[in-house]
Amino acid sequence: MAQYNYKRVVPGRPPYCLYEVDKEKKIARITWNKPDKLNTADAEENMQIVRAIQKAGDDPDVKVVIFKGAGKHFSAGADVSMIIHDDTLRPGELERQRSQGFRIVELRQNAYGRRGYNQTMHNCPKITIAQVQGYCYGGHFQLASGCDFIVAADNAMFTHPGYRYIGPMGEDMVMLILKIGLTMTKEIMFTGRGLDAQEALECGLVNKVVPLDKLEEETNNLAELVALQAADSLYIGKQNFNIALSIMGKQTMATMGTNTHVLAHMMRSEPDEFNLIAVGRKGGTKAALEANKERWRSSPLNVRKA
Repeated sequence: MAQYNYKRVVPGRPPYCLYEVDKEKKIARITWNKPDKLNTADAEENMQIVRAIQKAGDDPDVKVVIFKGAGKHFSAGADVSMIIHDDTLRPGELERQRSQGFRIVELRQNAYGRRGYNQTMHNCPKITIAQVQGYCYGGHFQLASGCDFIVAADNAMFTHPGYRYIGPMGEDMVMLILKIGLTMTKEIMFTGRGLDAQEALECGLVNKVVPLDKLEEETNNLAELVALQAADSLYIGKQNFNIALSIMGKQTMATMGTNTHVLAHMMRSEPDEFNLIAVGRKGGTKAALEANKERWRSSPLNVRKA
């Protein structure tokens, strides 16, 4: 019988999320702790994110939560090998896709449903700040865009590689339209190109861009300023914002996006088109990444505007 990936436990490996609290300042910090892999996360590590956010949400000593990545990057998103193998019935069985219903259940629990990391972040009752340096890609781009604030280093890059794997994604479409506008949302989703820090600032994705060596200081200053507010005013205000976003369709699209995400993973591709899953099954993860890089050679994700 097939096993849900988010229920797997890998014994002996370091925790993905490091959690610390400054009780005096009422600030929690959650750090993605996998710098040797660009802080990418697999399904079980996504559930660690959920538990860390819930812990901060339940902590009476916390008003503000800062999310950060260890090392040079915020995160490159999901582990690509997991993406390729998640569409198989079980590890090692590459000839047969998981059923659509199976994947919908898995994605709702692990990623985009009410109990997944995406909506857990968006609905966190505490004020959330993403402290972003380097790559902010994939699921962690979605996590950051769901934060109340983003403070970016001047070397930050934002996008979701999945836009080039399966196209526009519905689960956070309304959120991005409201943040950066319909025109820019369509541009990044239909082209898959990245935004550098300055362009992200200009379109309204981030609140502030600072030199890399000032990133921690500026993020802490913002967190401490917010934490001066009364706790009740922050919590009630946050809920008002969440209700307003739900009225504008964020919640409905997030739920529907789970279903369409699964359908997009099972799309048909023509011989001259790129399909990450198909290439990965035949040649492995490295071959899939090389084919993807070659396909988009004229527009790599990490090229900044002149």
